[in-house]
Amino acid sequence: MDEVNALNVYPVPDGDTGTNMLHTMRSAVKYARGCDGTLRGVSAAAAQGALMGARGNSGVILSQVIRGLKEAFADREQASVREIRRSAELARRYAHDAVSAPAPGTILTLTVAMEDAAANEGKDVVELFQTLVSAADRAIVRTREENPTNRAAGVVDAGARGLQLILEGVLESFTGKALPLTRIAPLAMPAGQPAMSQAPSWEGAYDVQFLVQRPTRPVARVREEMLQFGADCVLVVGDETVMKVHVHTLKPDEIIRIGLTAGRVADVVVEDLDAMTAEHERATGIVVAPPSRGPAAPIGVVAVVPGDGFAAVARSLGATVLRGGATMNPSTEELLGAIREANARTVVVLPNDKNVVLAAQQAATHADVNVRVVVTHNVAQGMAALVAFDPSKKPNDVASEMAQVAERAHGIEVTHAIRDATIDGTHLHKGEAMALLDGKVVAHGDDEVSTLCEAARRLTETEVFTLYSGAGVDKARVAYAAQRLRAACPRASVEIVDGGQPHYPFIVAAE
Repeated sequence: MDEVNALNVYPVPDGDTGTNMLHTMRSAVKYARGCDGTLRGVSAAAAQGALMGARGNSGVILSQVIRGLKEAFADREQASVREIRRSAELARRYAHDAVSAPAPGTILTLTVAMEDAAANEGKDVVELFQTLVSAADRAIVRTREENPTNRAAGVVDAGARGLQLILEGVLESFTGKALPLTRIAPLAMPAGQPAMSQAPSWEGAYDVQFLVQRPTRPVARVREEMLQFGADCVLVVGDETVMKVHVHTLKPDEIIRIGLTAGRVADVVVEDLDAMTAEHERATGIVVAPPSRGPAAPIGVVAVVPGDGFAAVARSLGATVLRGGATMNPSTEELLGAIREANARTVVVLPNDKNVVLAAQQAATHADVNVRVVVTHNVAQGMAALVAFDPSKKPNDVASEMAQVAERAHGIEVTHAIRDATIDGTHLHKGEAMALLDGKVVAHGDDEVSTLCEAARRLTETEVFTLYSGAGVDKARVAYAAQRLRAACPRASVEIVDGGQPHYPFIVAAE
């Protein structure tokens, strides 16, 4: 275990691959010992135990290798060469399916070598496993050359080495003869030459793992949601009974929130990758740096936005996007992460929500670059300010112009009252639609479209309305709202954008 931990530099040098694989195997053995003792029962129980106990990238992938055994042995009383060959095929497939961005020179390399070796005829299972072990020896050496991070650090891949040791252990159990246990130490590297990671940067990130019991959405759907959110090293595996999630993220709370929308979350583990990599460096002397970034730009911009549509528009206008808004305000730490990601000497921050302004101002005081917070109280103001973002101008001029545009811009937000209340002198009933113009309630009623139009009529000098539709709003309903808005304000044009924001069926930017 210690040897495998020391080799662990990819995708993150957190020094826990051996520990994670051991934890996964112990859980598999525990479940297997509690079943009926048949081949199909043991393999199915081991696969369930491996999934339940999987830790880290290597552990999750190992659970998929064991899943291959379960599927290959599902209707068999005995395992022959044919079943072992089939299990190797499935192990390779499931392992690759689990990884969002397969990389060369990893544990995946060994699963391919296993499948290739198993394709060769063997007279019995023992001979076939001898072939698998020999193939593993050669594949392990390749992981040092094929993976740039492994090569720079002078190590073979930790996950592949762990799987190699497991194969050797299986062969020993068949033959009763111990194999020579050789230690694979890192090669000596030039002093002062840190390896450079080729994986997404882990700086400031957390390792987040949990189970989702009886998930309400398919594995592929949840995996895609994690990827769209922007998490790294995303592994989501399982079935309709239990799903295992493993990601690296700057926002563990949001990843867990996504998990909670899919079912009941259990066995939650959140670890600080910075602390883990620092400990690995101290213990091994192997220094691995995050991917280098290009030179810092003179000015950049961070925009806090509530939905995927807003995020797409903001990116197209040159912004670094941070998800946030009503009920999901980003923390100061998350804002600092986005400021670093912008990679600029001056960064303009658009909080786009009155409840985010203070955190943005706090982040500005702790950032190691110059930060200008343009106080935008809603996302409509922020999008107007983004249109004025011109990185070719002097940073101070850019920030001033964006602030001026934001101050002139107007935004209408349509939502529903969650309880009976009096807001801005207006009495609202629970469930009633209300329209906020620049943060103040100006209209309310039973119908959200009529409420929107009533608020829009107050903006008599508006030339362009941009109607951002919320998550789950039917396209026909959006088209109807646009039609009504054009009729209510005939002098203005109306553009439609899928904003994807929660809680607000419609947000309108007025220019």
